[in-house]
Amino acid sequence: MEASKDAVGADGLAFVIVTYNTRELLRKCLASIMGEAPSESCADHFRVIVVDNASSDGTQDMLRDEFPSVHLIASPENLGPAKGFNLGLAEALKDAEFVVVMNSDVVILPGTVREMITFLKAKPHVDGVSVPLFYPDMSAQKTRTHITRLMPIDKRRPFRADFPGTTFAMIRARAFRQVGGYDENYYFYNEDLDWARRAKAAGCVFYHLPKASAIHALGQGRKQNVSRIVAELYKSNIYYYKRYYPRFAWLALIILRLEIGWRIRSLRRELERTTDPAARSNIGESIGVYIEARRRMEEEYRRRNVPQIPMFA
Repeated sequence: MEASKDAVGADGLAFVIVTYNTRELLRKCLASIMGEAPSESCADHFRVIVVDNASSDGTQDMLRDEFPSVHLIASPENLGPAKGFNLGLAEALKDAEFVVVMNSDVVILPGTVREMITFLKAKPHVDGVSVPLFYPDMSAQKTRTHITRLMPIDKRRPFRADFPGTTFAMIRARAFRQVGGYDENYYFYNEDLDWARRAKAAGCVFYHLPKASAIHALGQGRKQNVSRIVAELYKSNIYYYKRYYPRFAWLALIILRLEIGWRIRSLRRELERTTDPAARSNIGESIGVYIEARRRMEEEYRRRNVPQIPMFA
């Protein structure tokens, strides 16, 4: 797709992607972005920023060799999505009015960027938009659009939403300047939900656009880091409940204790039935991960709740 300066580039557009050991997925992601890019005459208004969380799969070499125009922020350690996105946002907000936050396992379908930015330009009161997501076989993916909602929605036309997420969304720079970045107490999961709650409280307005879309290889972007994600997940859940539902944090703790306990018991039963050394080793590692997850969760429950939210000038 060839995008015109009037449609895309005149107001400053930046893509912020956080990646960890997803070189091949990232290559497809960037190719889809370049397919949506504005013409060379307005390239100064269009930027792609990749925050690499210390990948070991050649991601940084691929970026330098194949996508030299991409602004690479090479982190010396795996910071997780919240801190990674904040690093990218700090760079993007220097000159962009519109910022796309997205995962490296997303491929943008033709015309989607134009649809998103055209909608935002036509509706200055709207702070951001999200779109439907599809699996690689083009079957529909369940896409979250609200923090909580019970009533059904007519999804045939643009509708008001309050959860843009970080999988793939275009958000005005002013929203990040007003709300701040993602709370860095979250390592993986809930950072987008926390941000959405703060944005809603600040009066930000979001819409979901059914005519635009992207492909999301769900789970592929995080499978290289599953152990650490699991170890941090329950801690993040407790932090979220302490922050927004403090009266029920004790109940969340009990439920999560039961869940972890059930998973550990199930793994131990599986270990007893397995004789293969490699399988036993993997199961033993998984048991250790859940034990560590329980330790971190208990520690988080006792810790004072202090948000770590960067603000952007």
